[in-house]
Amino acid sequence: MTPEPEHPESQTLRKAFPAFDQSELVDWLAQQSFQKDFEPDITLLQVGSIVRHIPLIIRGSVKVSRQDVEGREIFLYYILPGETCAMTLSACYRGETSRVNAVTQEQSTIVLVPAVLIHEATRRFPAWQRFAFESFGSRYDELLFTLESVVFQQLDERLKHYLLEKSAALKSTRLHISQQQIADDLHASREVISRLIRQFEQMGFLHHARGVIEIISPM
Repeated sequence: MTPEPEHPESQTLRKAFPAFDQSELVDWLAQQSFQKDFEPDITLLQVGSIVRHIPLIIRGSVKVSRQDVEGREIFLYYILPGETCAMTLSACYRGETSRVNAVTQEQSTIVLVPAVLIHEATRRFPAWQRFAFESFGSRYDELLFTLESVVFQQLDERLKHYLLEKSAALKSTRLHISQQQIADDLHASREVISRLIRQFEQMGFLHHARGVIEIISPM
């Protein structure tokens, strides 16, 4: 007997998430979730909002940031294809509202898994358990790096890392971003960021025009 053809969403998940090495999990996710395309600069989550879905990134990238009570943000990490947001997972497991903002950085395709199913996925599928724990581990390392950079690194080093990480996330050396956006993400003043960008330009690291930064060569 000829086997039934695999569901297109199962194929997409299997390709984008090699960590899902359990066929039953892939098929279950394809049945229970839905795939959606998002334009750049779409807010998926805000601090304090109810987490209704877990995002699985197929294409594109999502910026995750933390916000304090005064509305100031600091950049945490990017979610790339084959990844999810550990902070969102944590909120679901603990029955809490979102503690982060999540915004698409480019045209993105995302599979949205209903948050109410996360405990079932963890109970039924070892591959999901491994994926969740690996997500927590990798994000913990990134958050630790962010903390260390804020405490120990000079702002010029943080800025360089920020620009290179954003370039890697977008797969482009041409970044459409304002100095104010950078200052907000790094919790710094616009004047200081502007001065550092001019220094980087003099050193040959980048070229800057209004609203655009092009990385020429890593320092």
